[in-house]
Amino acid sequence: MVSYNFKEKWAYDIAKNPINTGEIWDVNVIDQSIEMILGTLIGERLFNTSFGYGLQYRIFNIASPEEAENILDEVAQAIKKWEDRIVLIESQMKIIADVDQHVVVIVIPYMIKRTGIRSIFKKKLTSNE
Repeated sequence: MVSYNFKEKWAYDIAKNPINTGEIWDVNVIDQSIEMILGTLIGERLFNTSFGYGLQYRIFNIASPEEAENILDEVAQAIKKWEDRIVLIESQMKIIADVDQHVVVIVIPYMIKRTGIRSIFKKKLTSNE
């Protein structure tokens, strides 16, 4: 049974212990994993200093389409490194920027390997400027 906390939008499986019984293959759990990968700064985790990407510190420095493409490539590499339950649909990944509102949305379509379910992770970031 998967429980979903609507207030925080974090999913966890209360019927399984992933340490003892294996992995969880659920869209909410995968989205949570992607969120953690993108939101964790490299070096932030004491016992796994290479984990993460730190998207929030990279996304608002985009000065050209080439730079946006480089960020998408880096995001894809980080997700592939740390989340092996999915296949990214890289040709459909994109960054949407609203310069006037200081808002950037990153769109990451993927397919869960075990179930074949397709989903899209979307992350909206706002600048504090």
